[in-house]
Amino acid sequence: MKVVVVGKEKKIVEKEIPKVGLKLEKRNPDLVISFGGDGTALYAERLYPGIPRLMIKHRENEKVERKKLLKVLSALKEKNFKIREEIKVEGIINNNPKKKLIGLNEIGIHHRIPTKAIRLRVKVDGRIVANEVIGDGIVVATPYGSTAYFYSITRKKFSKGLGLAFNNSREFLKPLILNEDSVVEAEVLRGYGLVTADNDERMIPVEKGDLLRVKKSEEKAKLIELKI
Repeated sequence: MKVVVVGKEKKIVEKEIPKVGLKLEKRNPDLVISFGGDGTALYAERLYPGIPRLMIKHRENEKVERKKLLKVLSALKEKNFKIREEIKVEGIINNNPKKKLIGLNEIGIHHRIPTKAIRLRVKVDGRIVANEVIGDGIVVATPYGSTAYFYSITRKKFSKGLGLAFNNSREFLKPLILNEDSVVEAEVLRGYGLVTADNDERMIPVEKGDLLRVKKSEEKAKLIELKI
């Protein structure tokens, strides 16, 4: 079985992999190990989308680390795990395929200038849900991402569908839990914004007249759950 490791301290894991009979392979791995925190896991998903991925938290205690790693890697070798699929979301601007981002947690549109609000008209499945939102922007999250940025805005979580949150809007707008096949459209009425996906450093600028369309992606994340 071919495995690739992603993370700043990946050498800690890489040196243990041959000991259990696994093979390191960067180009066409069967499995991905993200070694670090949540940010590393999201980065690994972007590098190797759709490939089964195991997240291992990095510990400072090397003895504990090595003992745990050998147990985890042995379980991978023996295929002692199951794979859980999670939906992703994609955002495309003005129907331009060159201006598309995909996120496991969320797609967001944020103000570009911190001292100024962005104004948006927001529709869900063609129906206006906010004629003019004035604030920091919106976030469309997956159930997986509902514990991240979506939660920090709304203090709510959800297990099915898509979540639409209004970030620091002038008028209080409750978050909406939508069907997972819903389509969210945000038209920029005034101001300058940035479209983001998870912690991706690539951000796409938008301004008055631009339209962001967010929906469930055809891509899915495959997360490994060990049976140990």
